[in-house]
Amino acid sequence: MLLRFRNKFFSIEVPIFIWKFEIHGIIGADVSGTIFQLGSGVDRFKIGQRVMGQCDGILTRVVQNTVFQRYATCSEILVSVVPDDIPLASAAVLPLATSTAAAGLFKILGMPLLVLDPKPAGKTILIWGGSSSCGASAIQLAKAAGYTVVTTAGTQNHDFVKSISATHAFNHKSPTVIQDILAILRTGDAIFDCIAQTNTQHACAEVAHKIGASKFAAVLPPVPNEYNVEHVMVNGLDVGLVDFDIGDAVWRKYLPEALAKGKYLTKSDPEVLEGGLRRVQDGIDLLRNGMSAKKVVIEIAKQA
Repeated sequence: MLLRFRNKFFSIEVPIFIWKFEIHGIIGADVSGTIFQLGSGVDRFKIGQRVMGQCDGILTRVVQNTVFQRYATCSEILVSVVPDDIPLASAAVLPLATSTAAAGLFKILGMPLLVLDPKPAGKTILIWGGSSSCGASAIQLAKAAGYTVVTTAGTQNHDFVKSISATHAFNHKSPTVIQDILAILRTGDAIFDCIAQTNTQHACAEVAHKIGASKFAAVLPPVPNEYNVEHVMVNGLDVGLVDFDIGDAVWRKYLPEALAKGKYLTKSDPEVLEGGLRRVQDGIDLLRNGMSAKKVVIEIAKQA
């Protein structure tokens, strides 16, 4: 079941993928706007409703299901209503980050599915890179599954990650960061690398080894580690397409009410570029030069 958006905003996601390769065609996954057309069998939405969604064109190669254009098509299971008090520009930062975080937490790490008012699980998760868009989503979703969250971030972002439910924030550049984390984690705790560069994968593998974990989740392909710890790569595009139970729990049941009640925040903050599709390259250049706790969002139209 599909529905079609009139795009107002889209975000530039997976920056390494975008700027390190020459891409022929229309891409993009994150979109917010208003519903222009409903497919047969879609009864959860109505024409003109403010929504955000995740397009699957990167995976399916269906050009209509990509966002770097004025109209985009999404599967119904990957769309959520956006409350009137949340700007559409802010909503555009969430879709793929949310699905990627959900795939890592609920599929790879096997955490219980999230609820609005969770009971404490009695376990802790390390989310490496909590100020990234995926990290910010993972912090909030892990909290909604009842986990205590510890994370890494630059010192300038410690207040930010704590504001979205991290209980501890450690400077990822500190020479004692691994020892500091190990002072909190215990056997049975979980690890999710939302940065997945060579150095962060090695750090997460070391932490996993020392707490007796056999694996950790990460957002990029694995590099070998000396600890015999399995690195499982996360595919956020599977949520709602392959992993229907996770898509249903997150997109249909959790997000609409959590957004309306302020229990799921639109983080990272958007860095909005006006001017439509011609600003895409400017957005990619911003990402290449480095951004922290923000996500590039392109405004396609003044009115959705």
